[in-house]
Amino acid sequence: MNTSRRRLLTRLLQGGAVLTASGLLPTHAAGMEKHAAGMEKRDKEGKTTQEGAETLHADSIAEMQALDVTRLQDGQRIEVVGYYAGDTLGGGHFTWYANEQREEDGGTCFRTHDQANGRFLRRLDDTLTPAMFGAMGGGSDQYAPLAQLAKTASTMGLAVVFPAGDYALSGTGLVFNGVDVNGAGPSHTTLRYTGHNMGSLVEVQDGASIEGFTLDGNVSADPRTWTPRNYNAFTGCLPLYLRGHNVSARNLVCRHSHQACLRVEASSFKLENVRTHHSRGNHGDGIFVVDSRDGSIEGCEARDFTRIGFVSDTYGSSPEHILSERIDFIDCFAENGHHASIDYGDDEFNAGYWAENSDAVRFINCRSSDTTHYGFVATTGRVPSLGVGHFTVRGCIAETTNIGFYLKDLHGTPVRHIVDGCLSRDIDRGFCIEMDLAASHLTGQRLCTKLRGSQRSGCSLLLTGDGHIDIRHFDETWQTFNASRHDSMRASYASIVSAAGFKGDLHLAHFQSRHGDTDESALVGFKLLGQSHLRDFTLSATQARLFHVPAERISLHDCEISAGWIKAFETLDVDACRLGDGVPRFDIFDTTQHHRYRHCRFDFTPGGGHLYLHNSDKRNARHVVRFERCRFKKDLAQHGYMITLDAAPGVFMANESNYLTFRDCTFENTGQATETPAIRTLQRPPQASLTGYGNRKNAAIGNLTAFELDDDLMADG
Repeated sequence: MNTSRRRLLTRLLQGGAVLTASGLLPTHAAGMEKHAAGMEKRDKEGKTTQEGAETLHADSIAEMQALDVTRLQDGQRIEVVGYYAGDTLGGGHFTWYANEQREEDGGTCFRTHDQANGRFLRRLDDTLTPAMFGAMGGGSDQYAPLAQLAKTASTMGLAVVFPAGDYALSGTGLVFNGVDVNGAGPSHTTLRYTGHNMGSLVEVQDGASIEGFTLDGNVSADPRTWTPRNYNAFTGCLPLYLRGHNVSARNLVCRHSHQACLRVEASSFKLENVRTHHSRGNHGDGIFVVDSRDGSIEGCEARDFTRIGFVSDTYGSSPEHILSERIDFIDCFAENGHHASIDYGDDEFNAGYWAENSDAVRFINCRSSDTTHYGFVATTGRVPSLGVGHFTVRGCIAETTNIGFYLKDLHGTPVRHIVDGCLSRDIDRGFCIEMDLAASHLTGQRLCTKLRGSQRSGCSLLLTGDGHIDIRHFDETWQTFNASRHDSMRASYASIVSAAGFKGDLHLAHFQSRHGDTDESALVGFKLLGQSHLRDFTLSATQARLFHVPAERISLHDCEISAGWIKAFETLDVDACRLGDGVPRFDIFDTTQHHRYRHCRFDFTPGGGHLYLHNSDKRNARHVVRFERCRFKKDLAQHGYMITLDAAPGVFMANESNYLTFRDCTFENTGQATETPAIRTLQRPPQASLTGYGNRKNAAIGNLTAFELDDDLMADG
């Protein structure tokens, strides 16, 4: 149909006389009444249409609504060029139904301007667009038509497709329920809040998905100075809120929020390639997952946040049985966390990742960079179904922060941590393990720290509380190192530190330390102070300096211990170790009933030290020490005794004090011949028994012991 023909028919339906080349036509053209009985059919919505009715044309929705519908046939079809006159977007195919009375929605259903009954219904496929509702994306306020679009799409179950454009919104609360919402990509399609009230810009609920947008919450500008008074002063809205079940968000930018940029409160959810930045205020998080389960956050980013980049938690007001659980953070990146928050009357911490009041949370190949307090935090809180909170941290990197990984239990709920292949670099403390409960457990392997070394409190492991810690293959590097300070017994560069006390089990193997970027190995320093009193301590395949290690049971295997201060209360087992190269005295304070050295080398020649055995508990005066296949070396003439046996005043007068047995041991004086014995006792009187089997000494040693008894206590070999 040509243009003049279309205008003629339109004006005809509006009730005006039409002039043509032939003259005046009657107001009811015979050609518009071509329908006969039996010619009816039903359209996709079940409405009756007229097979023979000729399709009409209108330039805009307004022109369609201005038609004289008294002259339209029921089922009449109208083609609309565009939503607005002069535009080609938002038009479509419509059908007039004279008896329809459904609610007008501004996109799929229109009424005529002067009549209550009858509706123009848009003929639809499987999608809706903003232009169908008059939203053109040119930067002006589109809130009203987009709110109607969201309502209609959710009601009808139709997907929504946004073309490229800048869609400003003066209000919040675009709710999409059970439908797919797609933009042209974050760099092309933007939904931008222009108001200052709280709320959610977009909500995606129950079975819905969203993809391909930039969502902007219009947060107010940062204050010049951050104070407790202005942490809650930000305006703006939450860009995106996922709720319900089976929801997803992909390929998005969520930015400029007064709280989290994206909040999830859902089950069976998925976030993929979502980038958040510039979240502000007391709850200024990147992605906040709360009261949620069975979800994954993969390939997502959180940048420039006030509090935390990625959070898994439970609201304080949530029912007690609610937990966030079975949530995976995979290949995510948190960067530039700053200021922390002022909340609940006190300072809150700033971190890249934080999982609390959660269970079965996994951080896999994630990275945190440039945060104020922590890289990763994983802790329990509320009690999960099994009574223990499980967390896995695998292949993660924490860099440029105070503490790389902060792992603990909370509120009386045990925790089970698995840490594998993780790195802390450019940090003050690598792994802070704070567990109050003996039932809590941490297993780690292939851990690495690169410590700043600039603060006196720097360390690779900071231990507090209780629990069971088992770590294999730990590699640390001190990037800045002060050797003179390290030589002090109060060295700042201790690798493993407990200042507030640790009373659990500590098992370490293959712990390596180096200074700077060289491959030269250094000693791993242990300094367990405060109220530290370990139940069990084992160390394997490590070069170490034990500044202070108190434990009920101690086991050292295949270690090189240059110097140390060990206090074993029950058993001490040293196997295949080299001891004593470092400081003047290697102290062992104990009251053990089983105290054994096997296949050990005591080489005191470099440092001139000696093994100092001190029985310090008068309640258990009987002290038994066995040396099997051990080798002792020292310059006796220059540095004195190899072994000193002593006792506290409370056990001086005991009827039986100490029993030392040497089997197949070798004593070598590396200096000039001397009468200085290899072993002496400081007990008064010397109530000690020394027994020897198959031992050897070289010619430069006169007597093995500093006292002689009648019963040939030690064979010289």
